[in-house]
Amino acid sequence: MVDGQLAEESLMLFFLLYMGLFSTAASADQPWFDRHSEGWFWYERIAEPDADENTVNDQNERHQPLTTAWIRNNIGHYLDKAIDLPSKENVSNYLYLDRLIKEKAERFARVGKQVIESDPLLDENVRRPIPPAAAKISDDMVQHAREQVLRKIAKIAGLVFYYQGRCRLCQLQAQTLMALNQQYSFKLISFSTDGEFIPDLPDSRIDRQPNPTLNIQTYPALFLMKPPDEIIPLRQGVSSYIDLHNRIVDAAHEAQWISKQDYKSTLIVRDNWNDVSANAIPLTLRKHKNITQ
Repeated sequence: MVDGQLAEESLMLFFLLYMGLFSTAASADQPWFDRHSEGWFWYERIAEPDADENTVNDQNERHQPLTTAWIRNNIGHYLDKAIDLPSKENVSNYLYLDRLIKEKAERFARVGKQVIESDPLLDENVRRPIPPAAAKISDDMVQHAREQVLRKIAKIAGLVFYYQGRCRLCQLQAQTLMALNQQYSFKLISFSTDGEFIPDLPDSRIDRQPNPTLNIQTYPALFLMKPPDEIIPLRQGVSSYIDLHNRIVDAAHEAQWISKQDYKSTLIVRDNWNDVSANAIPLTLRKHKNITQ
């Protein structure tokens, strides 16, 4: 019940924002004297107007009083009049329009809620379960899948860590990397750029002048490397344990080191629209000229 009310309130808020913030001010035409490339008017070929029936109907609807388009175009005038000349009639006219907008928003929200709940491509509950217990189960499944994918990545790629031994942030990041290494068996290659080693890092080496192509601006700096020569920047600065999980998976996906299916299994929110064909879009939208052109 609470989730349904939140969805309905969100739809109502969208409608009200649409009504209140959408601007329909027309821009001024370009002056004739600035259009040097045009010839004399008797040489100009005037384009025939498009007599599309839907366009005519839309234009007619905009001129019908109390439609959404009419209210959007005119409510500012009624509000200004009510503020400048606050007679009972002027204030009443504006308040009636304001109430009408809210009634339309409520009807829109009710129908929108019904449409969303009946269409898996629109329902957020399909993308990620809304009930807390179901969301917890879904998150646990995603976490397990992410761990499996990280182990796959660790078999083909390693981590390259540049640090300064006196840097306390580097020391903190080193602890996180050692925990990551113990959990997933990532091969870790570390370089000190100031000649000072961090004791927690085994087999550190000294590299006072890292390759400029790495574009290291601050320390610590972490990279993902796939032998023999593929290297991807992960993060400069300190990252948390979970952030490193996500960044490694994202980087491996961008480099196409893991399959699309493996990557999708690590997403908290299900990506329903990535594989949706154009035929899934309602026919009335696909036939609209502004959509197909």
